[in-house]
Amino acid sequence: MKLPIVSIIGRPNVGKSSLFNRILGRRAAVVADKEGVTRDRHYQTANHKGRDFVLIDTGGFLPDDTIDVLADSIRAQIFAAVQDSDLVLFMVDVRVGVTDLDLQFSRLIKKLDKKVLLIANKSEKDTDRAESWSFLSLGFGLPHTVSALTGYACLSLLDEILEILPGKKASPKREVRPIRFAILGRPNAGKSTLLNQLLREERAVVSDIPGTTRDSIDCHFVVNQEAFVVTDTAGLRKKSKVSDDIEVYSNMRTMESIRRSDVCLLVIDVTRGLEVQDFRIITEIKKAGKGLILLLNKWDALENKTSKSFDELVKEMVYREAFLEWTPIISISAKEGQRVHKLVDEIKKVYLHCRRVIGRDRLTEFFKQLMLRHPHPPRQSRVIHLNRACQTMVEPPVITIETRTPELVDESYKRFLMKSFYEEFQLHGAPLRLNFDRKLTLRKDEELEQFTESSNSILVGVHPLRRVDSKNNKRDRHS
Repeated sequence: MKLPIVSIIGRPNVGKSSLFNRILGRRAAVVADKEGVTRDRHYQTANHKGRDFVLIDTGGFLPDDTIDVLADSIRAQIFAAVQDSDLVLFMVDVRVGVTDLDLQFSRLIKKLDKKVLLIANKSEKDTDRAESWSFLSLGFGLPHTVSALTGYACLSLLDEILEILPGKKASPKREVRPIRFAILGRPNAGKSTLLNQLLREERAVVSDIPGTTRDSIDCHFVVNQEAFVVTDTAGLRKKSKVSDDIEVYSNMRTMESIRRSDVCLLVIDVTRGLEVQDFRIITEIKKAGKGLILLLNKWDALENKTSKSFDELVKEMVYREAFLEWTPIISISAKEGQRVHKLVDEIKKVYLHCRRVIGRDRLTEFFKQLMLRHPHPPRQSRVIHLNRACQTMVEPPVITIETRTPELVDESYKRFLMKSFYEEFQLHGAPLRLNFDRKLTLRKDEELEQFTESSNSILVGVHPLRRVDSKNNKRDRHS
């Protein structure tokens, strides 16, 4: 059976490839801030709510008088894609507004008599969305305001695409996508052994030879009616030790696995200790904005351990990387299955922390009280006022703080704020980020829901978690 086809078209640099990647859920197209990155048609199969369709990314439409020598061939590729399509997504940039090139292109598309949805991209702010009415002049009706970069309103756009496409209509019941997590670590740390323990079967080859796993392997499994996808990855080596093209490719696939995952499990061989490469992997996970759980593997083989060994090792790690103070750390034996059963619950917990909508009123009140008790100390003979705070993103959670002097906010005070937010809102394992801006754009809790792929898992309007004493508020450590 032939799959329905959806093409994404528009002038250069409106975000076509970003939307292409957002719908696919992975980085399949190169995205850059310059024109002309996409030249040929790019076909991929997309899936939403169990329905497959073909998605086409196209080059940016250029006028006849352009100096680009490839303009004619790009236009031919665009119109070939449109002719093949059951639905066309005509993209515009809401920040730029209607351009002459948009008008010229829209007139040509209307002659082809295709179903068209007008997509006004880069609509992160309320003020941007308020200007979308101006695109009515293109003749495609009121545009759908989305943000391909952040995912705002992309879920509702996908729902409408399925309603329009021929074939079986979309089910009104929203499917809950599985929780994706990746198993990462240095070669021979025990990643594949851990995978087999989680799956309770021999799904990955286990060997004492470092580098046995060359590619990233996706495995699906279900625990208590909760679906998971786990990716076993090749061990990440230092760049100086990557000796052949296959290992270069393996490292690239591992980095892609981090970007595709919700939560990352970093497996550390405790008999070898914490190495520089482990911290490099942590840095990559933080940069990607993914949840993190540290697993101290081969705990059963650690010699001369005492009741204090675990706490001493954790203290050393936190000293070297402060971020780990708010990261769940569990000692395990993948070979013996020791404490492996606890991982699924911990993964679910960190996954929800990454997607938490804190609640604007709750955050506002907490920040107000925090500033009364612990204001920013004066710096360079100036009083530093932090006026208000609001959560502006989820996955990863971002809290933006308004101040007239963001450049003067002290690094130690930033660490204090980070610690306060983690403890108050119970965000352990989530890569919380703080932004300091001169002007804060407030976001509603309902609006933040749309910044995730599956808003039914978001804890919107959750009741404030009861504060517990400092002993109970520590991370769950298993030794």
